[in-house]
Amino acid sequence: MLKLALVMSKEEGFGLAGKIPTIRNNPGDLRHSPHSSHEGIDPNAIGKIDTLQHGWDDFDRQIKLDAGRGLTLRGFIMKFAPPSENNSEGYLNYVCKGMGCTPETPLNHLLSEAESG
Repeated sequence: MLKLALVMSKEEGFGLAGKIPTIRNNPGDLRHSPHSSHEGIDPNAIGKIDTLQHGWDDFDRQIKLDAGRGLTLRGFIMKFAPPSENNSEGYLNYVCKGMGCTPETPLNHLLSEAESG
């Protein structure tokens, strides 16, 4: 998995008991992804993913898609965690610190694999 996905998952609350990303095998807190479903929940809610591995795969996929669109980290965070729903600047600062980069770093420069992945 991507180191960026690991850093972002912590900001999303993944791994904490009772948090939606943990309960739904969705470390990226994605609304829609190849392996997510909305059975029994609002179709615009955070999706339920069948396995944790698929959750990581879907999150990595989304990051790589947006990297291919030429986004900077700032552009990606503002799209991924918009100010209308999040403290986007706080999120961006957290990710920059975790990745050792600036907000204007091209997302495709952050596509290294995690050491533990």
